[in-house]
Amino acid sequence: MMPGTIFQIEQAMIDRVKLVNTVANFGGLIKTVDRYSGQFADENDDRLIEMCPFVLVSHTGSQRASASSVQVNWDGEFTVVCGAASMRTQTLASRVGGPAAQELGSRQLAELVRDLLAGQSLGLPIRNLMPLSIDEVYSGTPDGASGQHRLSVTGVRFDCGYYTQRSTAGDGGDVAQLLEIHADWVQPGTPAPTTLPVSPAPDFQSDVQFGGSST
Repeated sequence: MMPGTIFQIEQAMIDRVKLVNTVANFGGLIKTVDRYSGQFADENDDRLIEMCPFVLVSHTGSQRASASSVQVNWDGEFTVVCGAASMRTQTLASRVGGPAAQELGSRQLAELVRDLLAGQSLGLPIRNLMPLSIDEVYSGTPDGASGQHRLSVTGVRFDCGYYTQRSTAGDGGDVAQLLEIHADWVQPGTPAPTTLPVSPAPDFQSDVQFGGSST
């Protein structure tokens, strides 16, 4: 069985939300379900408002937990970013029955996603997803956005253990998998660079700052 790589885990999380979005409590309320790809790097336009309600999945860090002769085990963290735009406050929306798409608050959406993904292995050889916290990311009207819509963004952090396979001699696979997780790692014997390399993948944590948190 292949290891649960970062890309596979992100995609499996996306696929599960997309599937359930068509049935049950979601009923197609979520407009955008995708991988985080720098959407918060520039919020001075209407793009985020137009995406709402949205769910974006991002790998936000991994640490090596243990290793054997055949594999390396990792403790990973994945964040699901939930966004909603509304003409009404989230407090008012939460008092009136089931929300319509334009009334779904990001906190409500985050709680739905937490319950949907908690305890899931997503068909991959990984440690079941465990919710760590629900954190407020942003609340307000993006600069330059037209209209009076208020944007709220809430992140759900998940713990997830997975492994990568050690390479056989000479195939370079272990180095390639390590670089997938740690773009700034320098292979022993390589001259140290003057600056750290920049990962081509957008980094959610560098684009936004978390606010208060609660479980």
